[in-house]
Amino acid sequence: MKIGAAFCIALFAAALAEIAFPDATFVHATWWILAIAALALLGSIRVLRSLRAVPTRRRTTAALLMLAAMLVVGAAGFSDSLFAPDPRTIVAVPGAQVALPELGATLVFPDLDRRGARVLLQRGGTKAPISCRHGLYRGATLLRCFKRTVVAVSADSLAGAHLTITQPTGSTFLSPVLLMQHTQEIAGFNLPFDSFALPAVHRDVKVVLFTAAQAQLLRGGSAHRTVLFAVDDSLGRTLAHSLGLAANGQRARVADLYLQPRIHRYPAIVVLAVPSLPILGLAVLFGLAALGFWIFGGRPGDERTQVR
Repeated sequence: MKIGAAFCIALFAAALAEIAFPDATFVHATWWILAIAALALLGSIRVLRSLRAVPTRRRTTAALLMLAAMLVVGAAGFSDSLFAPDPRTIVAVPGAQVALPELGATLVFPDLDRRGARVLLQRGGTKAPISCRHGLYRGATLLRCFKRTVVAVSADSLAGAHLTITQPTGSTFLSPVLLMQHTQEIAGFNLPFDSFALPAVHRDVKVVLFTAAQAQLLRGGSAHRTVLFAVDDSLGRTLAHSLGLAANGQRARVADLYLQPRIHRYPAIVVLAVPSLPILGLAVLFGLAALGFWIFGGRPGDERTQVR
């Protein structure tokens, strides 16, 4: 029984490791999958062999419950390692709703100006906030939140007319919030960049983001996070004075436009597969029941079930 318990504890430790580090490379490694299978197989053989030496019915029951706990937790860890999909990141504009078919739910992203607002998991009439510190567990899925940098842009003509911003290549066509999901190497830096269009004046604008430390190295840069704008016409032709720097919140003239960036930290969600928590809960119940039967299974007066 003690050796069987050791195998069971090892399998629980493996499952907890997959929960604690769901995006680690070892989770889907062949050696890890084989190790879980080997622990479950060897532990089961050891428990079955020990049944011949179990002196009472209660302790026989305890051994069988330990075997059940071992098989359940081993199946949860093995299936997560072998069949679970790779992690995926969901980046969305403020106010967007993104379906999660595997949970039968929807992610609801907050407005940009709501400080401290969280992404919500909506299922039916219930909404659960996703903490960036602890995440949110649902069955065999862990939702983790992390903050990333986005840039909200406003554009005006020289006459003062406000211009509508579109993103023909973005995830949301009519949005002034650039998700900055691409990178481009400039002057040895690997920098986030994005683009938008101004259909009313036939202008295309590329946007490159610099950190405060990187901006200080630029000619005319500041000690704040800074955006570099590059303006072309709709045919891709470069305009006069088409490059311009603007610090966070600063309005700058670039070509024949006034452009203003506002840099924000905004949540994104990582969807991770983990061993099913309800199944692990069932395995814990089996293990606790096995412990109880074993502790109280050898008292005087218990019926002997020696196998001859």
